[in-house]
Amino acid sequence: MTTSKYKILIVDDEPLNVELLSVYLGDDYDIVTSYNGKDALEKVKDECPDLMLLDVMMPEMDGYDVCRVIRNEFNMDFMPIIMVTALTDKADHQRGIEAGADDFLKKPVGKFELEKKIDSLLRIKQHHDNLLTEKNKAYYYLDYVGILVAVLDLDFKVTTINKKGSDFLGYTPDKIVGKEWIEEFIPRDYVSEIRSHYDGIVSGDVKPYEYSEFPVIISTGEERLFRWYDSPLKDDFGNNVGVLISGEDITEIREAEKQLKEYADQLERSNDLKDLFTDVMRHDLLNPAGLIKSFVDLLIEIETDDRKKDLLNNVNEATEKLVSMIEDAAQLAKLESVDDISFVKVNLNSMIEDVVSEFTHSAREKSININLKMDEDCYAVANPMIERVFVNLLSNSIKYSPDGSTITINVMDIEDKWRISFTDQGDGIPNESKASVFERFKRLHKENIRGTGIGLAIVKRIMDLHMEVIDVDDNPEGQGSVFWMTLKKHL
Repeated sequence: MTTSKYKILIVDDEPLNVELLSVYLGDDYDIVTSYNGKDALEKVKDECPDLMLLDVMMPEMDGYDVCRVIRNEFNMDFMPIIMVTALTDKADHQRGIEAGADDFLKKPVGKFELEKKIDSLLRIKQHHDNLLTEKNKAYYYLDYVGILVAVLDLDFKVTTINKKGSDFLGYTPDKIVGKEWIEEFIPRDYVSEIRSHYDGIVSGDVKPYEYSEFPVIISTGEERLFRWYDSPLKDDFGNNVGVLISGEDITEIREAEKQLKEYADQLERSNDLKDLFTDVMRHDLLNPAGLIKSFVDLLIEIETDDRKKDLLNNVNEATEKLVSMIEDAAQLAKLESVDDISFVKVNLNSMIEDVVSEFTHSAREKSININLKMDEDCYAVANPMIERVFVNLLSNSIKYSPDGSTITINVMDIEDKWRISFTDQGDGIPNESKASVFERFKRLHKENIRGTGIGLAIVKRIMDLHMEVIDVDDNPEGQGSVFWMTLKKHL
């Protein structure tokens, strides 16, 4: 198998100079020659060389003019151009740089210096070509992700949008890029709210990646409802340079939810409806969400550009939240269709230690200390799903606890039962909200965290199936809450 050589265009009005450079380079490169500026431009278009050796002093069209045409009219910014000249004045070199030259060689040219400069510039070009290939590959895959992905600058003008996004909106990308996103595509009633939302993302007042829902206007004039995951874009110095928006069209989903609610009222939340809801969540929503995550994971693996990898990580984090939300909703629907569960001997020590280990990284990120208090050989009668209760309670404790605080997990012996408590030092729960905190879709701290709030509803359902108590009290030692539950001992 033969390896193709780089192609070098040598341009000089002196044939002897052309012949000398050709002799130097002919063994290692494919050589194309030209003896004047106009012919050189034709050779650039026809031969597409990888690098040009360009004489400066030529009749009719000098090297500076040739360089300017290549850079400005041909838009060939990344073909290396080495000017070969007898001119040594600093001003002449400055003119060459302004025209677009990459380097200079003084006549007469030495073979060693010539080879080193060419090798260096071609390695840089190869690196650029590889990056361009990877970029095109990333855009190719991103175009087939089933969500709208776009980048807004600090004036909220669209600088980039993927093909799926332009398809959603019903325009070609050139009709979208450069347009002011809020003024052009957001319904008038939402303009003020959305502008405030984006301002908050850029300033840091709004947390990134949390979802919001608002409509956009497509080319037909119809309003389509999207679920959005937005995050700030920063440059290498940490300065905000724009906003990454990614949205999923949920118009049909919301319409389906409306129809499901009407059906639920008719069937009085029968088991038939629960089965239908579970199927919709797991198949109609979870499958496409999983597909999105798979494509994004693939893009992250092949991406070499750190900035684009950060963008993909933002999309990936938002998709993981979407998958988690769908799974939680499906899990709750499944639990509500269950009336009886089996019970086995459960080692609370091992189960709780495993749960704590699972959240070690999350706790460390907030400098939270998890204090575990329990005796050896704590065995209970429970279903293995009880681990989900411990996971949800510890997850909530970490989420709502301030940095540097302590979470205490205590397993107490109370005659024939265990009392298991999770004590945090967060904001606490007002007395008027304690009664409803375990109800589905109820959640406190709405100003800081967006979500479905079904985690504690899952906890309550599991405890109901165990016919055991789950409740919440104030932290007796100060600020915070104590979520506690009981389980039967295994005697």
